[in-house]
Amino acid sequence: MYDEKNFDEKFKELGEYYNINSPDEIRKQLKMNENIFTLLEEVKPYLEESFSDAEYTLEMNFEPEMDDDFIILRVDVTEERFNNGIGDEMRQFDSKTRELWKNANICRELCVMPGILDV
Repeated sequence: MYDEKNFDEKFKELGEYYNINSPDEIRKQLKMNENIFTLLEEVKPYLEESFSDAEYTLEMNFEPEMDDDFIILRVDVTEERFNNGIGDEMRQFDSKTRELWKNANICRELCVMPGILDV
């Protein structure tokens, strides 16, 4: 567990790599499950390998019909790439990182989704 100062430092570091939407909600979720910090650090090389030209955004799930709160790691790519097979790339990424998710024990607290870059 992180003390408040260490937590703040880790959160700041997170924001240097990931765009963070709704930072207060993300902080709250991370405090409830700090294993997410570890996983987000460990997946960076896989993100770079699979989606080096993408931007990475963390946001909260705000679907009213879903009761579970979880963080979405959105991999934003060009519209062309999004429309031409991003699903296959996402499945490959999932396959490469599945063990990391399992080890972090956060199957329902974080999900990865594709998105389109704002240009």
